[in-house]
Amino acid sequence: MVDLGANGTAIDVNAAPPFTPYGQKLYEATISDAEWSSKDPRNVCDPIGFPRSYTYNYGIQFVKLPDRIIEFFEQGHATRDIWTDGRKLPPNPPTLRFYGYAVGHWEGDTFIVESNGYDERTWIMGENGQRNPQHRQAGFPHSDEMRVTETYKRLNYGLLESTITITDPKVYVGVWKSSPKQITLVPDTEMAEHMCVPSDEIDFNTRNILPALEKNAAGK
Repeated sequence: MVDLGANGTAIDVNAAPPFTPYGQKLYEATISDAEWSSKDPRNVCDPIGFPRSYTYNYGIQFVKLPDRIIEFFEQGHATRDIWTDGRKLPPNPPTLRFYGYAVGHWEGDTFIVESNGYDERTWIMGENGQRNPQHRQAGFPHSDEMRVTETYKRLNYGLLESTITITDPKVYVGVWKSSPKQITLVPDTEMAEHMCVPSDEIDFNTRNILPALEKNAAGK
C-alpha cells in the first residue's frame, strides 16, 4: 500500500481547449448566480467524482490486488477499481459512474490508466470566473463521452510523477493534457475520514450562506 499525501495535482486550467457550442451551453449552466459557487454539486454532497478528486490537495492511496488496483481518495472518502487483469476498456460501459470505469497496464516502469463511462453530473474541476463575463465561479463540465488517460511513474522512493489527459469531443475542441505533476509520499500516516455529510452541509448553509445571500440582496 502506498500512502500519498498533499498530492496537489490540479489540472492546468490554461491548457483547457475551447468549448464546443454544446460545451459552452453546459458551462454557462454552471455559472453561479451568487458570489459563492452556488451551483457546485458539492453543495448538496453529490460525489465529486474523477478526475476532480485528482485535483485536490488531499491524500490518495493505491492498494495492489492480483486483478486490480484500488485507489482510495481521502477527499469524499471514495474509491475506484482500476482493473489490471488484461481486460480492455469497453467502448460503452453498462452503467455511468461518478468515478468511471478504469483499466490499467504497465509499460516499462510507467502505470497507465484509461477510463470512461463517467456520469456527466460531475465537474472536471471548479473554475474561478476566467471564462465568463460575470467573473463568477463556475465549473468545467464534461459529457458521458469523456475519456481520461493517466500515467504514474515513480521517480524515486518518495516521489511519484503523474500526468492526465482528457478527451471529450462533445464538450472540448481538442485534447486537454495537463503537464506532469509530482506527488510526494508521506509515510507513517493514515487517511482521514473526510466525508460530505448532508446534515452538516445543510446546517452550514443555513447558518452562513443563506443569511449572507439575504444580506447581499437587501443591500442592492
